[in-house]
Amino acid sequence: MRSTLLLSAVCAAGVWGTPLDIDKRVYETDWSYVTLTETSTAQPVAAATTTYAPAQAVQETENVVTAAPVTSTSTLPPAPAQTTTLAPAPANNDNNNNADANANNVVNDVGSVVDSILPTAWTSSWSTEWTSTPTQAPTTMSSTTSSAGSQGTNAYQQAILYHHNIHRSNHSANSLTWSDNLQASAQKLAARCVYEHDTSIDGGGYGQNIGYGVEESNIGQMITNLMYNDEMSFFSDLYGLASPLMALFDSWGHFSQIVWKSTTQVGCATVMCDSLGNVDASQSLPFTVCNYNPAGNTGGEYADNVLKPLGQPMFTA
Repeated sequence: MRSTLLLSAVCAAGVWGTPLDIDKRVYETDWSYVTLTETSTAQPVAAATTTYAPAQAVQETENVVTAAPVTSTSTLPPAPAQTTTLAPAPANNDNNNNADANANNVVNDVGSVVDSILPTAWTSSWSTEWTSTPTQAPTTMSSTTSSAGSQGTNAYQQAILYHHNIHRSNHSANSLTWSDNLQASAQKLAARCVYEHDTSIDGGGYGQNIGYGVEESNIGQMITNLMYNDEMSFFSDLYGLASPLMALFDSWGHFSQIVWKSTTQVGCATVMCDSLGNVDASQSLPFTVCNYNPAGNTGGEYADNVLKPLGQPMFTA
């Protein structure tokens, strides 16, 4: 009896032990999967947070860019004061008192228009000689001036020819050549250091443009920018007129002499004057005189000598 009970106890223990071992393995396997899942989802969160740290440097770059305009603004020089001097009216001619009187009546109004388009860094002014009747060149001029002329022997002469001829080509006019005789007459007038016309020197008979405030090395700026570009538009309604009204002659007289078709020669001189007469200036100023042969701006001949532009691109010195 005792042996029977002992055997039953051993069998019961064997029955309980086997299922318990199997259940353990199942539970351990389930727990392994849970543990792996939690670990793999936790790591990327920490890495993503770390990559945003360098974004703080963007603020430093923005600060540098913002400061740049402040520095640039502080170094800009102040705008120069307007010191442009108005040009006097063209020299009177005995045959044109009425036309000159009309021009003098509006000279102040014209001056204000010209001032508005002149750069304030220049104190340039100019005037031009003109006549209402054809002027014949004296015998002394025709006999001493070379008919062929020259292309200029130095940079000053070549610049003057270039800045005349580039505009003349736009108005169907032949190129000018250089005249030493016209230059000599211009030199005598410029050396007086008095801002005025005089077309009687060495016999006269030539046309004349004068100006001041632009140095010899920049003579192209006076011819191209001031005498041609700034005056051309004032003549836009006058093409084809043999004798246009002279009331606004001061606004376009230099332009018309530059492109005057029958003119063939030019000679200029620039002199630095310690004190330029007829000009209220407290500093040395360059004074330029250009003489033209045959003379332009002759009354009754504008239609044949100031031709409409061909539409070439505007040239600026």
